[in-house]
Amino acid sequence: MNARAENTLLGLFRQRRLIMTLALLLAVLGLLAWQNMNRQEDPFFPHRYGDILVPYPGADPEQVERLILNPLEEELAQVADIDEIRGTARLGFAHVMIGMQEHVYDTDTVWDRIRIAVDEAARQFPDAAGPASVDDRQMDTHGIVLAISGSDDLLALRAAAKRLKRDLFQLKDIDRIELLADPGESIVVTWDDAVAEQTGLDATALGQQLAARNQTLPAGNLRVTGRSVVLDPESEFTSLASLASTPIRTARGDYIPLGELASIRHAPDEPLGEKIGLNGRPAVGLGIIVPDNRLNVVAFGETLREHIDDLRADYAPLEIEELFFQPYWVEKRLSELGFSLLLGILVVAAILFLCMGLRLGLTVSLLVPLVTFSALAVYAMGGGVLHQMAIAGMVIALGMLVDNAIVMSENIQWHLDQGRSPTEAVSRALRELATPLMAATGTTLAAFTPLLLSAGGTADFTRAIPVMVMLTLAISFLYALLVTPIFAAAILRPRPVDRREVSVIQSEKLGRFAVTRPLTVLAMAAVLVVSAGAFFSALDKTFFPSTDRNQMVVDLHFPEGTHLSHTDHAAATLGAHIQTQAGVNAVYRFSGFSGPSFYYNLIALSSQPHLARLVVEVDSVDRLDELLPWVRATALETLPDAQVAARRLGQGPPVDAPVELRVYGEDSERLGEAAEAVLAVVRDDPGSRDARHTLGEGLTSLHIQVDDARAAEYDLDRGDVARALATASRGLEISTWRAERDAMPLRIRSPEGEDFPLEGLEGLRVGEAGIPLSEIARIETRWQPAIIQHWDLQRMTQVLSEVVDGQTYVHVLNRVQPKLDALDLPEGTHYAIGGAAEEAGEANTELFQTLPIGALLLVIFLLVQFNSFRMMGMVLITVPLAVVGVIPGLWLADQPFSFTAILGVVALVGIVVNNAIVLLDRINRNREDGMGLDNAVAEAVGRRTRPILLTTATTVAGLFPLTLTQSTLWPPLAWAIISGLLASTLLTLVVVPALYRLAFRAEAA
Repeated sequence: MNARAENTLLGLFRQRRLIMTLALLLAVLGLLAWQNMNRQEDPFFPHRYGDILVPYPGADPEQVERLILNPLEEELAQVADIDEIRGTARLGFAHVMIGMQEHVYDTDTVWDRIRIAVDEAARQFPDAAGPASVDDRQMDTHGIVLAISGSDDLLALRAAAKRLKRDLFQLKDIDRIELLADPGESIVVTWDDAVAEQTGLDATALGQQLAARNQTLPAGNLRVTGRSVVLDPESEFTSLASLASTPIRTARGDYIPLGELASIRHAPDEPLGEKIGLNGRPAVGLGIIVPDNRLNVVAFGETLREHIDDLRADYAPLEIEELFFQPYWVEKRLSELGFSLLLGILVVAAILFLCMGLRLGLTVSLLVPLVTFSALAVYAMGGGVLHQMAIAGMVIALGMLVDNAIVMSENIQWHLDQGRSPTEAVSRALRELATPLMAATGTTLAAFTPLLLSAGGTADFTRAIPVMVMLTLAISFLYALLVTPIFAAAILRPRPVDRREVSVIQSEKLGRFAVTRPLTVLAMAAVLVVSAGAFFSALDKTFFPSTDRNQMVVDLHFPEGTHLSHTDHAAATLGAHIQTQAGVNAVYRFSGFSGPSFYYNLIALSSQPHLARLVVEVDSVDRLDELLPWVRATALETLPDAQVAARRLGQGPPVDAPVELRVYGEDSERLGEAAEAVLAVVRDDPGSRDARHTLGEGLTSLHIQVDDARAAEYDLDRGDVARALATASRGLEISTWRAERDAMPLRIRSPEGEDFPLEGLEGLRVGEAGIPLSEIARIETRWQPAIIQHWDLQRMTQVLSEVVDGQTYVHVLNRVQPKLDALDLPEGTHYAIGGAAEEAGEANTELFQTLPIGALLLVIFLLVQFNSFRMMGMVLITVPLAVVGVIPGLWLADQPFSFTAILGVVALVGIVVNNAIVLLDRINRNREDGMGLDNAVAEAVGRRTRPILLTTATTVAGLFPLTLTQSTLWPPLAWAIISGLLASTLLTLVVVPALYRLAFRAEAA
C-alpha cells in the first residue's frame, strides 16, 4: 500500500467518533429495515411468459389449426425476442403460450410488439373467430385465494364473489383480483319446436324481434327554462318482467306475450367451463394478486384477515373461506431463515470467543451484527425486498464477513505483542494487510460475479444471493480497515510470550513437512482429487428438489372431449376418498382448469373440461410419504379412464413434468405411432411413474353435410342450419342484456340444451318454415384429432412422466435415451428432450456464459496482488482441491447435486483462494525480510494457520444452520461449501507450501 493510502486510512482512524457513529447509525437502519421492509417468500419473475386465446366457436381442431393457429404463430415468429411458441388447437379455440428469451427484462415492450403481431394475424382470421385475448401476466401468483360457498345457487355465489371483490378493493395494496371458476350468467329464452310450429317463428325470427326492442339509443335532450331535460325512450328491456310481457308477432299476425310462449330465466352459462368444489358443495373463488416487490406481504395478510372478519356477517348465510394464504408461508420461511441467521451469529461469536480468547473474540464478534445489519440497510435503501434468497445470502456471508476482521485483529494483536503502541500496531497492520485483504475480498467478489450477471428465470430466482453476499463482503472489507482498528486499539492488550508461541510452533511443523517432501504432498493431493472426481457418478443429480410444504397436487387428465360434469364427478369421488385418510386437513377440487396459481411454479391451464386438479393439505409434510402412493393406487382402481399424476410441489422454473420428451411429426398418424413407441420405452423404465402422452384419443363429431341445392329450394342456406343447431344446443345469442349491474348475453335455446337427443337432430326444424334437417342435410359420424399441438410451429406431442422416490430425471433419461435412440421411429418423426433436463441445461448455460467474466476478475485481482504468474497458478490450484470435499460431503449428507449445489461450488471458488492468498502474502513478506525459502514458508504456515483455520471455522459455523432448515433448497448449497471448504483448507496448508518450494527452488539454490 502506498504512503498516501496509508495516511488516508490513518487519518480516518483518528476520526474514530465519526466512523463509529456512521457505522452504528447504518446498523440501526438495518435493524429497523429488518422489522419494516417489504417481504415475500420468493422473488418475483419478469413477465416473460404469457398466453393468447382465440375462440373460434364450432370449429374442429384441424380448422382451428389451419385458420387460426398457423397465421397467428407465423406472425409471432417474427417478434425477435420470443424464444418459444407453444400452440394448441382444440375444439372451438386456439391457445398459444409465449416464452421470451432469457435476456429480456423490458418485457412490456416485447408484449406491445406481440399485441401488434396478434392484430396483424387477426386480419387473416375467419369472421366467425372471436377477438384474441392476450394475457401477459401469467407469471403472477395468487398470494391469497378466497372462496364463496354455502349455497348451491351459482348465481348467488357469483354475485357475492363480485361484491366481495369490490369490498376488498377498499384495501389499497391489492394489484388485482381474479374471479376463479366464474359461472358466468345469461338470460335464456327457451324455444321449442312445438311453439315454433305454432307461431311460425324460428329462433332467428324471434331474436330479430327481441333485439329490435333491446337497444340503447340516445334520444337527446330539450332545453326548458334554461335547463336541459334528458329524453329517455326506454329502448331496452329493464327487467325480466318487461321481457316476458313484450308482445311477439306470430307468422299469422297475432301478438302474444313472450312469457306465454317461452320460459325465461336468469341462469349460469351452459355448459360451465370451470368448477370449484369445497366439502361437496360448489364455490366461486377470488385470486388476490399483490404488487411486485412493493409490499410487506405478512402485514398485508393480517390486514386482509381483519377486513374479511369485519365483512363475514354481511355475507351470511354464505361463507367466505380461505383456501391458500401465502403470508403464512412468507412468515414461516423468513422466520426459519431469520432463526438460522441469529443462530449463525451466536455460533460464530461462540467460536470466536472460544478460539481467540475474550479480547480478540470480542473485537471480531462486534463486527458480525454491525456488518450484517449495515449491509441490510444498504440493500433496503436500494429497493431490496426481504425474501428467502436475500436472507440465505446473509447467512452464507455470515461466516465470511469476519475473515477480514480476524486477519486484521490477529495482525494488530501480533504487533502489540511485539511491544508496539496501539497506534503503531494499527499503522503496521493497515500497511501490511490493506492490499492483500482487498485482493482476497476481490477474488471472492469475482467468484460471485457470474451468479450476479447470469440471466434467465433461474438466475432471477437466485440473484439476491450474490447481491447480499457481495454487498456484505464489500462492507466487511471497509469495516476491517476502518472499524476493526478502532475496536482493536480500544480492546486488545499485549499478551504473554508463551501464549504467542504455542500454536505457531505446532503449525510450523506442518509447513516444514510440506517443504521437505513436496512431491509426496502433491502426489497425495492429486490422488485425493482424482478419487473424489471418480466418485461423482454416485451422486444423485437433479435440477431443483421438491418443496417442503405440507401440500400435494393430484392432476387428473381424462380423454379429450370428456364433459366437465364427468370430470368434476370423478374428481369429487377421488377427493372424497382422500378426505377420509388420516392427517388430511383439506381437499380442494378444481375442474376444467388447473386452479389458482397459489405457488410460483405452477403452470396455469384454463378452458380444459377434461382436466381436474385436487390440492391436498395434510397436517405434516412427512404424511405425504404414505399418502402419495395410496392416492396413486386408489386412483388406478377408481378412475381407470384417467391419467392421474400425484406429486409434491416443486422448486425452480415450472415444468410440465420432470421427464418430458417432445415427439415431432407433421403426419398425425405417424406422430401417434411415434408417441406410443416413445411412451412404451418411458413406461417400462423402473424410475418412471405416471407416464402419459398429450396426444389425446380423438373426438367424435357429427358432420352436417348440407345439400345446398335442396336447401335453396326452401330458401335456406348453411347459415340457417348452423343457427338451428346452435339454438338446439348451446343457444343462439341475439342481443345483450343490460338491465343488471353487469351486461350479459340474451340467448334463445331449446329446453334440452346440451342434452338435446341425437335422434332428434334429423327432425330439427330449420328456418321459419320448419323444414326438418334431414330434408336438406346428411349427418355423418367422424373421428378427428381432439388436440393438435405445436412447438415452434411444428406439430408435436409430449410424453411426460413423474419419477419414483429415490430417482431423479437424470437417472430415467440416462437409461431411456439409448433405447430411444435405437427406436425405428416412423419416417418424418423425431424426439427431443425437454422438461427439467432442458431447464437445467439452459440455466447452466446462462451461468457458464458469465463464468469467464468472474475468471477474468479473479486473474486481475491475483496479478494485482502478486504480479506473478507462478503465484497466481498456485492460488488457482487450490480450487480443484475443494472437489475432495464437495463430492463426498454431498454423498455423506445424502444431498443431490442440484442447481443450488452448483451455486455453492461457484461461490466456493472465491472462498478457498483467500487462504492461499493470505499464506502466499506472508511467505513473500518473510522473504523480503531476508528469510531463507524453507524458513519463510514454515514461518508463514505457523503464523497464518490459526487465522486460516479460524476463518474456515466461522464460515462453516455460519453456514451450518442452513443444513438444518426444513427447506430443500439450502442443504445442498450449504453442504457443498462446508465440505469443500474443509477439505480445501486442510490441503491448502500443505499443497501451497509444497508448490512454492518447487516453483522457487532455483532461487533458493
